[in-house]
Amino acid sequence: MFYFFIFLIGLSIGSFFNVIIFRFGTENSAIEGRSKCLNCNSIIKWFDLIPIFSYFVLRGRCRKCKVKISPLYPVVELTTASALLLFFLNTSSVSYSTAINAFIILILTLIIFIDIRYLIISDKILVLLAVAAIGLKLLADNADFYWLLISAFGLTSFFAILYIISKGRWIGLGDIKLIFFIGFLLGYPMGYLAVVTAVWLGAIFSIMLLLANKATAKTEIPFGSFLSTATIIFIIFNNEFQEISKYFI
Repeated sequence: MFYFFIFLIGLSIGSFFNVIIFRFGTENSAIEGRSKCLNCNSIIKWFDLIPIFSYFVLRGRCRKCKVKISPLYPVVELTTASALLLFFLNTSSVSYSTAINAFIILILTLIIFIDIRYLIISDKILVLLAVAAIGLKLLADNADFYWLLISAFGLTSFFAILYIISKGRWIGLGDIKLIFFIGFLLGYPMGYLAVVTAVWLGAIFSIMLLLANKATAKTEIPFGSFLSTATIIFIIFNNEFQEISKYFI
């Protein structure tokens, strides 16, 4: 029942994330106003806002104008719930650190989908991530802020050089900020391994797009989404990766 409750919470948070994502960059507040159809502007009834369920009951269309609803809605809800559930399934105990890690996973999930949709990583969201990361390290008994900052700057320096050389064409400034926080959050070697994993995920995704003629060499990809995905994986399976890394580092 506990895990079922966690999954339901994840679905609800994912539903709220959809509001943030689809109102991002508009004048509409993410916490005020009723949800409306993006096509006909009709107010959506509460029973059409049930995560996952309502999308399939409506067959992916607005009840009033019958225009297709973006499949991103259920994907965001299911991804958020699954990430949260996996984290708690792989957590032996619940503490303040557990809660902060769960919050960080949720923030990273939001970054994934905002970057996919807009190719932007919001500074406001990064501030939340920074506060959570600092809070997590303050709770840790063995946190070495000096070493964590060195790890973060060391990891960021290479990508900062790429940004300067390419004048922002190869990597975005938001990606570099996110890499810094990943380095601070995970430290060495986990932060470095997470970023390398993200690079490989991005490379494989790009190659697949090129082979399918869905992109060119100049097509931008949401690298922040791959960085966030890799970081979520390393947070959830941190103990397993720590054991594996001992054989290589």
